Amino acid sequence: MKIILVFICFYLTFSAFAQRNIESELLQQTPNCENVAYNSSRLIDSYFAKKKYDSINVVSNKWEEFCGVTEPVFRLKVLLQIQNNVFSEEWMDQDYLLNYIFLYLDRLDYAKASNSKLVYERYKISFGYIPLNSAFDDLTVIWASSLLERETLKPIEKAFCLLYSNQTEVFWKMLKGQEIAASKLYARYQEKTKRASKMGEGNIGLMSGVIVPSGNLLEYIGVKPQFGFQLGYKFNKVQYDLSVLIRPGSAKKDYQIVYNGEPKVTNHYLGAYAGLDLAYELLKKKRNEFDLVGGIGYDGFDVVGGDTENDIKGKTLSSLNINFGLGCRFLGKKMNYLGLQAKYNFVNYKNSGGTDFGGNYISLVLTANLFGNPLKNQMIENLRMK
Repeated sequence: MKIILVFICFYLTFSAFAQRNIESELLQQTPNCENVAYNSSRLIDSYFAKKKYDSINVVSNKWEEFCGVTEPVFRLKVLLQIQNNVFSEEWMDQDYLLNYIFLYLDRLDYAKASNSKLVYERYKISFGYIPLNSAFDDLTVIWASSLLERETLKPIEKAFCLLYSNQTEVFWKMLKGQEIAASKLYARYQEKTKRASKMGEGNIGLMSGVIVPSGNLLEYIGVKPQFGFQLGYKFNKVQYDLSVLIRPGSAKKDYQIVYNGEPKVTNHYLGAYAGLDLAYELLKKKRNEFDLVGGIGYDGFDVVGGDTENDIKGKTLSSLNINFGLGCRFLGKKMNYLGLQAKYNFVNYKNSGGTDFGGNYISLVLTANLFGNPLKNQMIENLRMK
């Protein structure tokens, strides 16, 4: 009987132990980057208060080993190296160097928002699992500010301390100047700005205006309105556009043509222009741009309207159009602009046996365009190029 009771007690004890062991295994937390980041920031805050920079260095290395070089880790390593007088750019990933700066600047912007906690929860990986407006952020600002008091700071060290003490305007001024021209950060910044400047921009727009002819064109055809569209692309300072314009209306005065071998008097008119237009940026100041413009294309007008249903064959007088002039643009804030162009157009309409259409014309065109490149605009904004 005693043996049975002992066996029962042993069985119950073993079962309870096994159950607790299973529950322990099920509830055990696997270390992850979020936990490591939290614990690391907490330890660093404690060690910084005691000025135990060697201990901070150990924590920093373990944090990096587990999570990689996140933005908070990068920030910490920079400040720690400056603190210990061993700062170097050699360890920095040159392809991602500016991204760490952009991530920190984004952090400052999002921290000011009323929904900063929600933003952090959505993008905590990008923030390196360090909450916005955290004690770690306050610590690095205080740390960077204290380092700025050193008279022995190198220019590149000063630049990073300005950034992490949230003196961002002074940081950008320094980055754009020559004070840190020997640094890899400056070299990378120059590469990015050159790349952004060379990126092309798309263009689509509506056109309207008038043509003011000279000579016999003015006498017989007169001033005409014109409407159309353009589609193109700007690369560096040159914009290339395919432009199509229609000029409706009737002729100002009757004129003579030869149609089907016989003289014919008419006042019919329907003009058109289709060509490649170029615009070279001469000067750009704030939101105003001034261009040298020109183009080459087909120019013509119908003197007899065709009608396929009644088997009437139309007739068109045409000419090569070579034009040049000046233009200006008033740039909007959201990828748009209003443009104005004034050009002199050389044409030569041949009307054998009919009225002489000698003369050229001046064209005035107002355009309303959607223009730009979202990726380029974002790069220009990030790089503070404006």
